[in-house]
Amino acid sequence: MKKQKLYLSNTSIRTFLDCNKKFQYQYIDKINVTKSRTTKHLSFGKSIHATLAKFNMLTDTSQRTLDTLHDLLRKNWVREGYESIDEEREFGIKGLDMLTNYFNNPLDQGKENLIIEETIYENTPQYILCGKLDKVYVAEDDTVEILDYKTGNSIQPIDHLQLPIYLILAKSKLGFYPKRISSYYLAKSKKITQDIDDILLTELTTHIYELCQAISDNKCFEHKYTPYCQTNCQFYSLCKILSLRCTDSLNLKIKSNP
Repeated sequence: MKKQKLYLSNTSIRTFLDCNKKFQYQYIDKINVTKSRTTKHLSFGKSIHATLAKFNMLTDTSQRTLDTLHDLLRKNWVREGYESIDEEREFGIKGLDMLTNYFNNPLDQGKENLIIEETIYENTPQYILCGKLDKVYVAEDDTVEILDYKTGNSIQPIDHLQLPIYLILAKSKLGFYPKRISSYYLAKSKKITQDIDDILLTELTTHIYELCQAISDNKCFEHKYTPYCQTNCQFYSLCKILSLRCTDSLNLKIKSNP
């Protein structure tokens, strides 16, 4: 039987780096476990991202008003995860304020949008690299920029795992590598930007390709214990049952009696 290709993303690669065994359970054996309840922060982030995607797709400038932006948030609001109506209302007001600040002082305006909220797949012989790009556009200085919207309050440096994945996916779609990547922290109205020269581009993309190839070639999925396994990992009980042994991909299908 032909080996099925792995789908590798920023999330799945991080899972592999955190714990090989968890990666195996989730992405190779595809073990079904009870999904954790959607959190309010996840729902809020989905709401804002969907709203900005719809707004950025508007080509009629007369429609690009603050009222339209607020209406789009109401239409794209995700309600799961809030513990009460009052809490949901609090986050709703926060979202409206965040979008008002964005509308009054946008840091992502340019000449042309090239990609808006699109999941892209880079197909290789061994694996498929995938991810969703929030926005890729031609800035006022003619530089093509990848933009990642952030809805949290904590400002972090540009992620050098996520960055090359986005660069590779953008090239797969556009045929060339963008020269700039930014994280747009909407809650702070601040954009963190990194320009990409040829040396950095080669270093980062080579690293991610080598990492993806290593994951694809990996045969031994070792358990990486941390004090948070029991509380943070949905596969904790399974690891305990298996005594944390390193094995090839598990075959958990129930076989029929002969």
